[in-house]
Amino acid sequence: MTSDLMNEGTASSDDAVRDNLALQPRHSLTRRERRRRIILLVLLLLLLGIALFLTFWWSSNRSLPIPAIGREGEALAPPRYLYSITGTGANALTKPIGVDVAANGNVYVVDFGKRRVSVFTARGRFLRAFNKTAKGALRNPVHLQIIHNEVWVTDRRLRGIFIFGMDGTFKRRFEPVNEPDFNWTPLALAFDKAGALRATDVGQTDKHRLIYFSEDGSRTAMIGKTRQVTQIQEGRGEFFFPNGLAVAPNGYVYVADGDNRRVQVLDAKAKFKKVIDTSGVPRGLEIDDKKRLYVVDALAHQIDIFDLSGKRLVSFGERGFGPGQFNYPNDIATDTKGRIFITDRENNQVQVWSWPAFVVPSRYVPQAGWQWGTCAIPLLFLPLLLLLRRRRYIVTPVFVTGLVEAGRADLLKKRVRYVAPESDRAHYEDVEVDGLKLVDVISFDEYSPSDVAALREKLRCGESEAIYLTMADRARALLTTDVELRRLGIISQIRVLDVDEFVNEVGGGAQ
Repeated sequence: MTSDLMNEGTASSDDAVRDNLALQPRHSLTRRERRRRIILLVLLLLLLGIALFLTFWWSSNRSLPIPAIGREGEALAPPRYLYSITGTGANALTKPIGVDVAANGNVYVVDFGKRRVSVFTARGRFLRAFNKTAKGALRNPVHLQIIHNEVWVTDRRLRGIFIFGMDGTFKRRFEPVNEPDFNWTPLALAFDKAGALRATDVGQTDKHRLIYFSEDGSRTAMIGKTRQVTQIQEGRGEFFFPNGLAVAPNGYVYVADGDNRRVQVLDAKAKFKKVIDTSGVPRGLEIDDKKRLYVVDALAHQIDIFDLSGKRLVSFGERGFGPGQFNYPNDIATDTKGRIFITDRENNQVQVWSWPAFVVPSRYVPQAGWQWGTCAIPLLFLPLLLLLRRRRYIVTPVFVTGLVEAGRADLLKKRVRYVAPESDRAHYEDVEVDGLKLVDVISFDEYSPSDVAALREKLRCGESEAIYLTMADRARALLTTDVELRRLGIISQIRVLDVDEFVNEVGGGAQ
């Protein structure tokens, strides 16, 4: 491999290097490798013995000698914070308020500060923005919903619903069928499973209401007037700034009756059914595929989760400016992977959360000594997992060049996971070393643009350096011979290895 890999990655490796590598003897096992294999063999024999014991116990007792954990008192573990979508530079979010997720995973956000809709990948990479209509631009966009590959956006200033294609191309303005002079100011919107629109109207101070439409756009029902209540059960079917909507699979409509601090539930024919009490001022609503109702509470700075009967399941969030803290959250959406996207208006971001893969069990305390011992059995698997786990190293093109020029291309075949940013793939395309295609050896992963932007600002470094450092923060080490990148890695308390250090760690020293 020549230095072309470091620059453009389009040339094949140097013939002299190829010949040299081909003549090298097969690398023998180091003392550490032999010790590792002996330990692995012992652990496998130990686990085999445990498996045989448990098999014998099960055949004799039809149960395992492990304390049972009952489901009585089971609680729902709250979602956990993952990362935030912020955008950067001219594409940074400013007061995001509405959000929805497309079938392909892209996130559509109403950027109220810029009066437009911004589109990001689920990991936070900016794709595009749009706001152009047939007669100008959006003025005060608030909420949006995606249905049938269309983006429906409400605009309070323009007093209408505007429909765009997924690429941001304006298509049309929604108009109720046979009602050309219909006067309203739509705010929140949602669709039932058949695609029929439900929308709230705050156009007149005495007519805050909920309107049902059929799939062809005909108005089928309308309920409500403006009323601020003092008791939660007062004014059923009356609203005071209905800010959010969600439709359950049975057609029931859940309305965030914002300034009345409650959620009202109406059936598929707009008949009042019940009221759900909330923490503060409910805004955005969402119902996921497990029939859980999410309520974004702007003043409580948290998200409350209920079942569809109104029983509170769990809450999460608090006010603040750090990761997982909210400052006037407004809307919410979920995707098919169970991720939760929440617009954090005053923190200028969309926070991404997810459900943990477990529930919180009821507390169980073993009584007998042997029960405490059986609790430790799973710990025996930890060393095995650590031994089998492939070590993950973030690698740069200049390091790969140096490794080959040092005559240690054999390390590319080691049980080591070499990882590079997706943007580096072009450096390794069509490059082979001793018949080994580098694109088959190196994994290419995505990274968080938000984390990269934050690191660039902190270290005052370039984007390329920030990408490597961001990825290396969660890896065993960063492999590079670049002096500046090594310096930044040391400052960031990231383990950095050059060719010689890596050879000593993985290859047992020079050959």
